[in-house]
Formats: sequence, structure tokens, C-alpha cells
Amino acid sequence: MSRFTEFNLSPELCRALSKLGYENPSPVQSRVIPKALQGKSLVCQSETGSGKTHSYLVPMIEMTDVNLSRLQNIVICPSRELARQVFDFAFAFTKYFPKLKVRLYSSEADVSQNKEGVNVPPHIAIGTPGRLKEILSDSYCFDLHGVRRVVLDEADMLLELGYFEDIDDVYQKLPESVQTMVFSATMNTELKCRLERYIGSEFLFQGEKDKTSSRVAHHFVDIKHQGVFEALRSFLTVRKPYFALVFASTKEMVKKTQSFLKENGIDSVMFSGDLDQRERKQAIRRIRSNQYSVVVCSDLLARGIDLEDVSDVISLDLPSDSSYYFHRAGRTGRFDKTGDSWIFYNADSLGKALELASQGFAYDCNILKKDSLVRNPTGLEKNALPAKKRTFSEEQIREVKKAKAEAKSDKVKPGYKKKQKMAVEKVKNKFRRQAIQKSIKAKKDARYAEKARRKAERDAAK
Repeated sequence: MSRFTEFNLSPELCRALSKLGYENPSPVQSRVIPKALQGKSLVCQSETGSGKTHSYLVPMIEMTDVNLSRLQNIVICPSRELARQVFDFAFAFTKYFPKLKVRLYSSEADVSQNKEGVNVPPHIAIGTPGRLKEILSDSYCFDLHGVRRVVLDEADMLLELGYFEDIDDVYQKLPESVQTMVFSATMNTELKCRLERYIGSEFLFQGEKDKTSSRVAHHFVDIKHQGVFEALRSFLTVRKPYFALVFASTKEMVKKTQSFLKENGIDSVMFSGDLDQRERKQAIRRIRSNQYSVVVCSDLLARGIDLEDVSDVISLDLPSDSSYYFHRAGRTGRFDKTGDSWIFYNADSLGKALELASQGFAYDCNILKKDSLVRNPTGLEKNALPAKKRTFSEEQIREVKKAKAEAKSDKVKPGYKKKQKMAVEKVKNKFRRQAIQKSIKAKKDARYAEKARRKAERDAAK
């Protein structure tokens, strides 16, 4: 499919999409929309930034009967910010479909500030699991017999945050024939098992092989012995990003990073779960109005939030589940633009970097110095070379045993283990010195041999 007009959509919806700037569907939209229009339940796994939201909004609006005053569609999102973003996308269509009612239910304020609140049922209800459970399951605000479609957006995050109990409560009140559409950037065994009760296995769409857009370039950055904050300051000075998201795995780390940048005269804004609802709204507003070129954030901002013109994503550390890194990287390289994702690591965090690198994506390696960022041609592999298996001679084994025996006492005395360890270490140090001396001698011999060879060649040429 090359255009939305080829999906057999209504002329009104095609015109609305065109007016909103959507002419050509993305690959995931081309695969999903025809299935969704058939009323089939489905699971869509695709890279972040691939256009998943309109994959369900387009068929949802097409199949909604706006002349019926009843709730027909539910979209469940893992965070208030994502719910607000989906609501904004859906609400944009009401300009071209005046009868279409879209409501956001993600906090008490969203209902109290809404003139119709819960008195008039919307055609599309969008919200977070807890709030939707309260309205739809606990309070019975709407008749749910007319619900035809339910969307679980960012399902892996819904699972990660423990929201499926609330979702189960909502599903118990829904008709058995409801169409369920699941959208997720990652898919694991636990999530698949959870989804079976809602969806069966009618349709599974595996997205592109890349976990993030092919327009994102991935870079590992060895920060060596610099502290992570100093490394970040050096990187921002050298790189001078147009608009950077700086990710840390904990709220405490986010707060410390933002404080460090502020103390060093670098303007930034913070976004994490530590902020209350008002502060989070203000932060999102400031970010989207381009007031700051650096945003320090937790993984809360990595999931589903669309921010335009993100040029660089910086991971100060990696999430406990390294696959979630791709959610971070997916914040750049969006809207047909290119972007760069930078992963800080040092000797202590090399293991996690190697685990991530093993997941099969293209990357390069760099070394960060105080005033420069240079390519590291040896890559991660050099740092990860396993230590050579040590082979001990009979003489070495004999001396170590002898040292242990001499340090041993018939009576257990305080500190005997420490004395025994020191005696053994003394023996080992002797053999280390011998090995070093042998290595130095070998290198000298090799140099002398090379000099002799060159001299012989010169003599032969005369």
C-alpha cells in the first residue's frame, strides 16, 4: 500500500488524514490497518517510532458509529504522558468529524475539567489502567455492552509496571466478542502468556528486524576513568547536540545529573516519576516548546512519547533489561530524520555493554577524552578478551603448597588466614617478577635480532 486511499477508507477519513499531513502509510500501518478493518484481534510488534498509534486510530475512527451515543472504543496506555499524546492525535480528527467524542481519563483533573466528564459517554475513551478501571469497572459510569474495540498500547510497559490486574478487571465487564489490538515494541514469553486470555493467537505481526529505526546510529563511548557526570559535561562540550535526551536508570541518578548540569551552567530540564502531575505537564510543555536543548530523564520518557527534532540520545547507564535500551534510542531518528544514540560505559560496566552489543545491531566504538571524542578501532572486543589460562609449573605449585604449610599453625591463632594469604602472595609475586623479566629479555632479544637482520641486509646491498 502506498497511500491511505488504497485502504478502502471513507472519503471523509481520507480527506482528514490528508489535511492532517498523513498521505503515505508507514510499513506497519500498511500491514496492520487492513487486518484491523476486518475486525480481527491482533498483536503488533514493531520498532518505536514506526507509526503504531495511527495503525489503530485510523481503523478505530473508520468503524465507529458516531450516531450512536455509546462507548465503542477503549485505548489503555501505561503513562499519563502517553495517554495525553494519543488523545491529542485522536482529538485532531474531531475537527473533521464534529460528532466524534473523544475523552481522556488519566487523572482526576482530566474528568473534573471536562464539561461532559462521565455524564455523556464518549465514542473513544483513552486513559491509564487505574483511572479506566475506576471509571469503567468500579463506578460503572458507562454501559460497556457497546464496546467493540480495545487497544493495549505499549503492552510491555503495562506488564513491567504491573497494570494487568487493573486491565483484567476492565475486561471482565466487556463483551466476549471485543476486538483486541495489542501494540508493543518488545515481546517476551511472560507478555505472550498474559495476552492469550484476551487475544488467542489469531494474528502476530513481527516488525522489521531492527529494534529501532534504521535512521538511528548507535555509538558506544568508553569514558575511561572520568566520572559519569564529568564525562557528560565533556561530551556536551565536544558534541554540542542540537536537542539531547540524557537517560539514567534511577530517579535519584536523574536528579543528581540535573543538579550537576545546573551547577556547571548547563541549562537543562528534568523529567522523571519524582515529579507530580503539574510538574510533569510543565516539563513536557517546556520540552515541546524547545526551551531547553538538554533533557535529563528516566525511562518514563522513553516509551511512546513523540518529541520532534531529538538529535542525540545519551545513556549514562543501561537499563536492567538491556532490550529496553531500544526504547531510549527510538526517541531519535523519527519523522524521517536521522539521529545518534550514545552509550556510556567503562571497565565496570563493560559486561552490560557487551550484552547489549550481542543483540545484533550495527554500532561503532569511541573513546571520550576531556576535549575530544575519537573513534576506537579496537572496539569492545579488545577490552573483553578473556585472560589467558594460566599454566603453573610443578615448581610453582610446589612452592605455593610449601608457603601454605609453613604459614599454617597447629593452633588456630588470630589472623592466621591473613598470614597464610600473604605468604602465598609473596611466592606468586616472585614468579610474576620472573615472568616480567623473561618478557623484557625476550623483547630485547627480538630488538637485537631485528637490528642484526637489518644490518645484514644493508651489508648485503653494498
